[in-house]
Amino acid sequence: MRPLLKLLCIIIIIVLLGAFLGWAINGLVEEEEDHADKLSIEEASKIILTTPDFSKLSNKETDLIEITSSSIWDNTKLQLFKSVGDSSLETFIVTNQEAFHIGIGFGGLGVTSVVPYDVNNDGTLDLVYAYSFGSGIHRSVISWFDLKSYTEHTIGDLPERTEFRTYDLILKIESDEIVVYRIKGMNEGENNFDFLRAYPTEKDIDDLNVVKDGTLIRENGDLYNKQVQN
Repeated sequence: MRPLLKLLCIIIIIVLLGAFLGWAINGLVEEEEDHADKLSIEEASKIILTTPDFSKLSNKETDLIEITSSSIWDNTKLQLFKSVGDSSLETFIVTNQEAFHIGIGFGGLGVTSVVPYDVNNDGTLDLVYAYSFGSGIHRSVISWFDLKSYTEHTIGDLPERTEFRTYDLILKIESDEIVVYRIKGMNEGENNFDFLRAYPTEKDIDDLNVVKDGTLIRENGDLYNKQVQN
């Protein structure tokens, strides 16, 4: 019986090793295929340079960086790129060999936060994002981009604002809602917010001093930022 038991143990070990190796190889193949679908910065640049918006908004010598988060890629399979080489920090969606400009970046930080969210309940995840601009009066805005119609929509505030929002924002999905946070300390000289000119990492966001500004809600078919009342 002992030789038979020993043989059985060896067979089980071989089967388990084979299954583990198969799982590991499949994982590597899927990861390579996933990355293979992504465009390089050089490939994306060629697409972005052909869009009318780019020639109007930015210097063609500007540097592009990719700011696609894992959440955006995993949920939408599109990529985000930002121009960071001049004073106009513009952001572009690149998908299906087309580019779409979102937000405004001139004189501000451009897009600072993007989350995937089905805004109009049509079964397709859209992009909700915050951005800032203004060479005179700094102002920040929240908008969303419909990934079916490829149109941009501004999100208003409840109650309606009577003046510009002069601070920058971070958006977070919490309990299936988008919560809006104000970044504190932007005007304090000892703090360095240069990373916002590009795009904040998850660690950057965790390290930020933020305070809740509102929660996005649907009302009469539109999306609004329901502000925190002091």
